[in-house]
Amino acid sequence: MSRGHRAVPHMAGIVMEAWADTREECLAETVQALVENFADVGDAVPDHSVVFVSAEETDEALLIGVLDETIHQVEAYDRVAVDVSVDERTKATKGQVEVRLATVPVAAVNRVGSIPKAVAVYHLRFGKTEGLWRAHVNVDL
Repeated sequence: MSRGHRAVPHMAGIVMEAWADTREECLAETVQALVENFADVGDAVPDHSVVFVSAEETDEALLIGVLDETIHQVEAYDRVAVDVSVDERTKATKGQVEVRLATVPVAAVNRVGSIPKAVAVYHLRFGKTEGLWRAHVNVDL
């Protein structure tokens, strides 16, 4: 099993790359890369979760939606995502995914950088190549 992520500074933001065997794991790695740029979550144990259903038509739109919600949780509710799970829905809701962000209060983590402002759509890539799911995302700080 191969999964991981990295982020590098880029102009007024960061460029994040993530990779994993499955789409769901790659989404989780991308969220982790985003959070690590502004918070050290250490051993924080989630005490709340946010669940939302996404019916995005493309994998790229799903990625943007998950990252936007991660940023929204910090800005609107002072909550930081420490884990993410994504499950395909079936039957009547085929094509939808259920996303769960497990969160902690901002006060429970150490701030190490600026909170992201937005996910940029330019140069965004998310899909399966060479046997792995890969994400490439620019984030404005």
